[in-house]
Amino acid sequence: MHCFVKTPLNYTGNKFRLLEQIQPFFPEKINVMVDLFCGGATVGLNTNCKEVYFIDNDINVIGLLKFFQTQHFDELLIELQEIISEFGLSNSFKNGFKYYKERILDKNFNNGLKEYNKSGFYKLRDNYNQLKNKTSKEAFLKLYILLLYGFNNDLRFNSKGEFNLPVGKTDFNKTNVIKLKTYLEKIKTINAHYICADFNSDKVLKILNKADFIYLDPPYLITNATYNESNKWSNESEHKLLNLMDNLIQNNKKFVLSNVLQKKNKMNEPLYYWTEKNKEKIDIYHMHYSYSCASYNKKNREFKEDEIIVTWKRKNEN
Repeated sequence: MHCFVKTPLNYTGNKFRLLEQIQPFFPEKINVMVDLFCGGATVGLNTNCKEVYFIDNDINVIGLLKFFQTQHFDELLIELQEIISEFGLSNSFKNGFKYYKERILDKNFNNGLKEYNKSGFYKLRDNYNQLKNKTSKEAFLKLYILLLYGFNNDLRFNSKGEFNLPVGKTDFNKTNVIKLKTYLEKIKTINAHYICADFNSDKVLKILNKADFIYLDPPYLITNATYNESNKWSNESEHKLLNLMDNLIQNNKKFVLSNVLQKKNKMNEPLYYWTEKNKEKIDIYHMHYSYSCASYNKKNREFKEDEIIVTWKRKNEN
């Protein structure tokens, strides 16, 4: 049983629970890895390699990851709790959940600490959005707290670049502290680089060229997620990704792609036709809700969601 480390960013599409199913498809030896569309950096963080590039086009995600890399846990813990206290937010890590639940009128357990934190959260959100320098230490500390206390622990910004998620149910609790501590300890043992860039940019293509393994977990074209709310990932984006995959195959790069081929009545048609066209050059595995892998020809068509793993032709591996 692997002891995987969780990222402090509860990122949409996080692959933590699938790591044991995905990693057997990785090469046994990896020198330079690229975690493309890295999100919270879960996969690259937990892969044994000499060097890893975390690449994403979300400036806030990459900013937070780079910020954490420079921090020391004990100092960070104090600074976070000072801001939490300043804005009157709950601190279950220090006082326990029950302490705060007894102090609010809403006794609905399903609402968590939403009522207690509502006022302080929106004051903090306004304060963060008014900061002129969003790359300062103060800004990253406040953004991380907004993530912890926000709805679904997500990161979402409006067209003006303002954080706009409503208050959520959770807070700074023991689980989040443990995740933060173990992440900070782990990341300091890794030769990691953080790049904020589009996956199809010249800068990224140069990095891919020198890598010997690439893991790709792009936004899923046919699923509903924060990154698709404003059509940020479109059919055009999907076709650009598939062109990139063609280049990886042409250059004999080892890669693993995670994606969703079908969800209920929706089909990712660009991906489907690409897999059909390249079936002699790739291997495809279908991951069921139990997250066990089946061969391409044994797909259970009763399943409502078809999550797949696409790899280089593994029989060609030396």
